[in-house]
Amino acid sequence: MASSTVRNVHGKRSSFQSEFTGNGASKRRNLHDETDRNVIGSEDTVYRYLCPVKKTGSIIGKGGEIAKQIRSETKSNMRINEALPGCEERVVTIYSTSDELNHFGDDGEIVCPALDALFKVHDMIVAEVDEDDDDDLGDKQTVTVRMLVPSDQIGCVIGNGGQVIQNLRNDDQCSDSCH
Repeated sequence: MASSTVRNVHGKRSSFQSEFTGNGASKRRNLHDETDRNVIGSEDTVYRYLCPVKKTGSIIGKGGEIAKQIRSETKSNMRINEALPGCEERVVTIYSTSDELNHFGDDGEIVCPALDALFKVHDMIVAEVDEDDDDDLGDKQTVTVRMLVPSDQIGCVIGNGGQVIQNLRNDDQCSDSCH
């Protein structure tokens, strides 16, 4: 692919990339358009979910079909990073603009698209855990969820005096820890 620098009508440089189709024709596309879609804005809602490497196939799907479906249904963006050597998890970054809202569930609750996508991803992973453990029908299953939370936002998760965490423990019968 050839790359050239072209000046636009305002005299600014633009970088274009030619794409040859093989039949002698070519089309030009602006590289900035592609990267702008993948940039997380400062006002965007962002979740970083740690997904076990063995389970990422259930949220990617064959040829990326499930990930595309989640993106289109929720109007969110999702990136699944490669696993780092020695790590058993991949970071799934889910983000969307904070301006849009989706209807969630049967009760008509309204959530941002990123949270809607996060719930869908989590449900798919938990459903796969349930399928893997069908032979232990009598046992109570434990699901571990790990999320990356920026240090400047961890106070929102913990709450004033640990109140949010305590409510989670009481309401959802879960245990949690922050590392």
